[in-house]
Amino acid sequence: MQTNWKLIGLLFLAGLFAAAQFAKIALTLFDLEGIYPGNPVPYAVSALSVAGILFGVTAGMIVAQFGARRVLLTALAVASLLSLAQGSLPAFPAFMGLRLLEGFSHLAIVVAAPTLMAAVSAPRDVPVAMGLWGTFFGVGFAGAAAVIPLLQGPGQVYVAHAAFGAVLIAALWPLLPRGVARGVWQGNLWARHMAIYSSPRLVAPALGFLWHTIMFLGILTFLPMFLGAWTGPVLPLLALVGTFGAGWMARSVAPRLILVTGFVLTVFGFALAMTFDGEARVWVVLVLLVVIGLVPGASFANVPALNAEPADQARANGAIAQLGNIGTAASVPLFAIAIGYGFNGLAVAGMVISTIGAGLVLIIHRKIPNSA
Repeated sequence: MQTNWKLIGLLFLAGLFAAAQFAKIALTLFDLEGIYPGNPVPYAVSALSVAGILFGVTAGMIVAQFGARRVLLTALAVASLLSLAQGSLPAFPAFMGLRLLEGFSHLAIVVAAPTLMAAVSAPRDVPVAMGLWGTFFGVGFAGAAAVIPLLQGPGQVYVAHAAFGAVLIAALWPLLPRGVARGVWQGNLWARHMAIYSSPRLVAPALGFLWHTIMFLGILTFLPMFLGAWTGPVLPLLALVGTFGAGWMARSVAPRLILVTGFVLTVFGFALAMTFDGEARVWVVLVLLVVIGLVPGASFANVPALNAEPADQARANGAIAQLGNIGTAASVPLFAIAIGYGFNGLAVAGMVISTIGAGLVLIIHRKIPNSA
């Protein structure tokens, strides 16, 4: 089997579309506050995460039940229609309702697309494809930040996003393979949840990703306070280097080893940063962000490494989506408390989270035959 890089590229663009579902609101927030004065507009950003927190695993089940192709194309169509409706800038309650519904389409995309990327990759290239996928949010957010200033106001931004989705559907429709991840899983919804979270192979990738997300958004939010505002856009880009690098490394190194190494080096990196101040601390943290980026890349590479069947990969990606959304929701409030103790408080929080992450990754892999 040869890797279909053209299709992988298009599926990565679907990931950028999903990232833009967050970015299009976050980057037009000031304008929206003028359009909807007196309303809790920032919640329009986080509204997209509600579906992932509540139904992440369910999305994996749906992909496994109906097939990744059907779910991805349906999700892109629904997301495009919802974005088009948002472009009319309806009353704020209706706008929020559209955002909550859009969360389900976002969830379906981020579960189905990586499942399809793994399916159309040669075994040797699967880790590289997963490393590429792990960068979708950062690249998509950066791309949106470059394009949105060229458009005239939120309404035009949301219509452009809908048009992007329509183009993707037209490009993907004739190319996507049928039957990927299609299978029947007996049992009720609760039984299916329990089956996923009681399976070390299915939950192990999500477990590493959870502890990364608990840390990542918090440090991106607060580190520039201590390092300088100029580091704000630089830090996530450095993390992307580590994320994509983890995919290449996973061609010859087990993803679990990359995960543990990333967490352990993060502990030492924060400890080292605490011993410096000024410019020296900045450089230590810049290098540290590359190391931190190893974890999401290795987490996504771990999905096909532990689960050969596409249906199981879809379920594992659903668990990643659910636990990742939970971690992201907890990150900023947790680090808002930590920075009350200054940079050292932030660093200690990062060290504790990384230590727990490394320990749990080791424990869960000991429960997987031929993995420990």
